[in-house]
Amino acid sequence: MIRVVWGWASRIVGWVLKVQLTRYLKKNPQVMIVGVTGSVGKTTTKLAIAKVLEQRFKVLAHPGNYNSETGVPLAIFELESPGSVFNVRGWMAVVREMNRRLKRPLPYEVIVQELGAGRRGDIRYFSFLKPRIGVVTAAKPAHLKGFGSIEAIVDEKFSLAEISQLALVNAEEERFAPKLATMDASKLHTYGTSKGEYRYSIRSYSAADGFEGTLVLGAERVDASARMVGRHMAEAVAAAAAVGALLGMTPDEIKAGVERIQPVAGRMSPLEGLNGSLILDDSYNASPEAMMASLDTLYERPGRKIAILGGMNELGSDGEKYYRQIGGHCARLDLLVTVAKLATQYVEPARAAGLGDDKVRCFDTPYEAGEFVAGLLKQGDTVLVKGSQGGIFCEEATAKLLANPADTARLVRQSPDWMRQKAHAFSHKRQST
Repeated sequence: MIRVVWGWASRIVGWVLKVQLTRYLKKNPQVMIVGVTGSVGKTTTKLAIAKVLEQRFKVLAHPGNYNSETGVPLAIFELESPGSVFNVRGWMAVVREMNRRLKRPLPYEVIVQELGAGRRGDIRYFSFLKPRIGVVTAAKPAHLKGFGSIEAIVDEKFSLAEISQLALVNAEEERFAPKLATMDASKLHTYGTSKGEYRYSIRSYSAADGFEGTLVLGAERVDASARMVGRHMAEAVAAAAAVGALLGMTPDEIKAGVERIQPVAGRMSPLEGLNGSLILDDSYNASPEAMMASLDTLYERPGRKIAILGGMNELGSDGEKYYRQIGGHCARLDLLVTVAKLATQYVEPARAAGLGDDKVRCFDTPYEAGEFVAGLLKQGDTVLVKGSQGGIFCEEATAKLLANPADTARLVRQSPDWMRQKAHAFSHKRQST
């Protein structure tokens, strides 16, 4: 019964916010919207695009992941959520503030907005935004429980390309290939690192210094460096450069923007750890292919390699297969530390692949996991922290490892509302502080 009431309340709030946002966009028809979707990489790609576009345009890009039917209007109105959909007074205050802002013009030329999808139809819901460019990053086995199949995920993510005036699709994602072959060529553009009309061709990469390479922008080419950690981050650079080119920016403007791109909180963000260690904070979320890519980045580092891993939520009936895959890939670690019950599924596959019992520890909370690893860190260690967000919150393990406590401001989910949720989630378990 509670779930039904919550569903109705959520729909009512979403409908009211959609009406407000539709009014806002109609009053500001000059503003171009760049939509970004995909199973992975939405926020990183969004912020990379914004950094490039800022070299010419006035740009709005919400720093967080406000990508739902309630989050998108809040992001574009630059407002924060009052929390629960049952907070009637809070939502009334939001609507009143929206009405005030409707009286003023939108002070931006471009809005870069990520769009999330957990079930069929979520992306087409946003067709009222009429995106000038729709950027599609990937289709991976995330939210499988809501979609039922990887094919449904492909269809849903690609639908942004179909509802946008121009489509920019990741050519490295092989699951999109059949759809690329049938799409209207006059509106379709592709990007990637080795494939695509727009590319970031990599000459060199190191986990310490990032990328050196050449931006291929149609007939134009320009060298550019990108200080990003993780080979998979180069695709976000290529997407950002492509959007800049499609909106008429010069190669020099695009290069300047690319070289200003910074790691995003909770997405392979390098942080100084205790005793001269390095923390790769990838704690925002987790899906199987992203987990594999993050572990591969860890393996490129010298010194001891430690992974603090939470579970991967919403994998549905295929979950066991993916936990076996990731667990087997953990065999090269010097220490595997798991957080909460789901993540214990990595352990047996890791042992079967050769990881010794002395290299595995399991904890109920991220606080315990972080404190354990903090007591072991030494010069030259690298720690990867990654897990899904729902009920796991691995960023709190990261917080225990930081050399500079002020760097907690660079972690995800540190707002008062999130901290209340975490306190509630772990209230029944003993926490160390």
